[in-house]
Amino acid sequence: MRLVSFLSLFLTIISCNISNNKIAKDFYVLSDLEGNAFDLDKQKGNVVILNIWATWCKPCIAEFESLEKVKEKFQDRNIKIIAVSNEDLKLINKFLDKRKYNLKFIKLNGDLSYFNAYSLPTTVVFDKSGEEAFRLTGGVDFNTNNFINKIIEIEKL
Repeated sequence: MRLVSFLSLFLTIISCNISNNKIAKDFYVLSDLEGNAFDLDKQKGNVVILNIWATWCKPCIAEFESLEKVKEKFQDRNIKIIAVSNEDLKLINKFLDKRKYNLKFIKLNGDLSYFNAYSLPTTVVFDKSGEEAFRLTGGVDFNTNNFINKIIEIEKL
C-alpha cells in the first residue's frame, strides 16, 4: 500500500512539472552552457564536426587550436564545429572562463556512449542530413588539407 501511495505522489509531482513546463534541465540530453536544451537536429543542413572532449584530457585541449583555425576556413560554408563534454556544467564553465576559445561548447547530460564514444578525444562528423559520415579517435590536427578537403566534399553532397 505504501508503494502505491508513493507512486501516486511521484506521478502527481511529475505530471505537475510537465504540465507547467518545469521539467528539470537534467532531462535534456544536450544543453548549452547556460543549461538550456540544445537540439543537434536543428543543425541539419550543415556538416557538423562534433568534438567530444574533457577538461582533464590533454589531447582534447590540444585539438582546440586546430579546430579554431579550421573554423575560420569554414566561415562562409554550411559547416559547424561543436565541442561537447559530459562533465559537470560548473567545471566546464570554469575551465572555459580561464581560456578564450572561439568554439561552440555544449554539455552532454549523460554517458559518452550516447555518441558511441568510448575514448577521448573522439570527433564525429555528421553530413547535412544528420547522418554520421565518419569519426576520428585520438588527437587530430584538423587544420590539414586532407581533413579540410574531406569536409568540403561532404558539404557538397
